[in-house]
Amino acid sequence: MSTSSIRLGVIGAGHWGANLIRNCAELGILHVVCDTEPTALDSVEAAYPGVVTTTDVDWLLKSPIHGVIVASPAHLHAPLARRAIAAGKHVFVEKPFALTVADAEMVASDADRAGLVSFAGHVLLYHPAVQRLLELVRAGAIGRVVHARSRRMGLGRLREHESVWWSFAPHDVALVLELFGESPTHVTGAQHRATNHPLADFAYADANFNRGGSAHIEVSWLDPEKCSRFDVFGTAGVLSFNDAPTGGTLTLTRCAIEERSGNGRVIRGEPPENILVPEAQPLRTELETFLSAIETGEPTLSGGRQAVEVVRMLAALDAVASAPALEEVSIAL
Repeated sequence: MSTSSIRLGVIGAGHWGANLIRNCAELGILHVVCDTEPTALDSVEAAYPGVVTTTDVDWLLKSPIHGVIVASPAHLHAPLARRAIAAGKHVFVEKPFALTVADAEMVASDADRAGLVSFAGHVLLYHPAVQRLLELVRAGAIGRVVHARSRRMGLGRLREHESVWWSFAPHDVALVLELFGESPTHVTGAQHRATNHPLADFAYADANFNRGGSAHIEVSWLDPEKCSRFDVFGTAGVLSFNDAPTGGTLTLTRCAIEERSGNGRVIRGEPPENILVPEAQPLRTELETFLSAIETGEPTLSGGRQAVEVVRMLAALDAVASAPALEEVSIAL
C-alpha cells in the first residue's frame, strides 16, 4: 500500500478537527467525516465537495477506509479508538490519547494485538524547531541535560471533560519524555481552580528522572499573556524554543558554571545564537508520519506505547493533587 492510496475517516469536525480535515483533504486521503452536529458537516460538504459525511460512527467504521482520526471530545477518545481498532482500522487519536492510564493501555494493546497502528496527536514532536532541538541535544551541543522547563499559557478554550493539565500539557509531557528517554521516577506538583468548577485552570508539575535531570511544566488557560516556551538546560548551554503562530524560534546560549580556584563558582556566558530551522508544517508532518507508519509499520515518536507513558505522567499529577494535604505530595511511577 502506498500513502497515496490510503483513505482516512475523521471523527470530529470541531475546532481542531477542522485543521485535520483540511490537511487530509490537501493530502488527498480524506474519504469520510463524521460529526454529531449537522451544521459542522454542512461546512465540510461546502469546503470539500465529494467527501462523504455522516452522523453515524458505525457507518463510518464500515466504510472502505484504512484508518480513523479521532478528534472528538477527550472523554470519547479511548472508546472511539477501540471501536475503530475492533473494526480493523488504524487509529490516530488526538491528545489526550485517553483520560486514564487503563484506557490508554487498552487502546495500545488492542492495536498491538490486531497488528494495527495506534498513534497519538502529539504535534509538538513534529515541529521542525523541536526536531532540531532534539538533534542538537543528542549531538552534545549543550553538554549533559540537567533540566527542562516548559510554560504553556494563554486565554484558552475551556473544556468540560478535561482540565487545563490534560488539555495543554500532553504536548510538553511528550517532549519531556522524548528528551530524557525515560519516564520519571517521581512527580510532584499542584493544580488550582479559578472558580468552583471541578476542573483545574492552573497546573504545575515537577519530575525527576532516574538517570539524572529534572523537568518543570506549567500550564494555564487563564493568562492574558500568551506563552509557549520550552527551555533545555545543559552543563554547557541552554536551548530555547519559543513557539508562535508564525513559526517560532530556536536559540542556543552557550553558558556554564565554572569552578575557579580561590574564587568559588562563576558563570560564563555568551550571546544567544539563532538556530536556523527548516520550514515545515508540524501537523502535515505528523499526518505524513502516521501514513508512513500504516504503510511500513515502522515505529514513530508518538506511537501507542509512548502515548501510554504520556498519559501515565499526566495521571501522576492528578494523583498528587487529589492526595490529602497531610500525605506526601509526590508519586513514584
